[in-house]
Amino acid sequence: MKIFMAMLLVALMLLISLPTLSPAKDMYVGDTKLNLRSGKGTKYRVIQTMDTGKKVTAITTDGKWTKISTEDGNEGWVASKYLTTQKPADLKIEDLNIQMETLQAKLEMATIENQKLKEENISLTTRLNEDRIRLGKTEKAFQTLQTESKEYLTLKNKYDKIAKKMTAKDLKIKSLEKKVDDQYISIAVKWSLTGAGILLAGFFLGSRSKRKRSSLL
Repeated sequence: MKIFMAMLLVALMLLISLPTLSPAKDMYVGDTKLNLRSGKGTKYRVIQTMDTGKKVTAITTDGKWTKISTEDGNEGWVASKYLTTQKPADLKIEDLNIQMETLQAKLEMATIENQKLKEENISLTTRLNEDRIRLGKTEKAFQTLQTESKEYLTLKNKYDKIAKKMTAKDLKIKSLEKKVDDQYISIAVKWSLTGAGILLAGFFLGSRSKRKRSSLL
């Protein structure tokens, strides 16, 4: 039992002495230049000096020191108190400037697109107005055609009625002309017969007168 407790105490001491392991996370150099060293302490060699706001990746922390890796591919130790999870003001301003430039570019694109849409709208409005004018002319022509068609039908009906009456009158006139012709022929025949009868009568009477005169002599 005593041996077990001794082993457990040793294990705890070892765990306490080990550096604190944590998931790698992005951090930034605070408001000062920071030396990246090869070990945990100021006595170790400086690998590089990093400017304020430089982005690094925290690998593990051991007391006052944190092991990091830089974007340049270097690894080493820095004083933990000079690291921060907050972006420095310069980086925030830089990010804001990038966002502003992006928004400005988007605004310019939107302005260009808006201008194109305005031009298309003007073109469509112009064509729509032209189509409305043509439609108005077409409707007017159609109404005129309808009116003229009605007048044409009315005139045609009148013409048909008049033509029908004239045909009937022509037939009646022809019938009357035939009757007149028949009557004329009949009268002519009668006059001819009457004239012939008068001539024969005159001739007969003349012959008798001559005979009587001869007998008196």
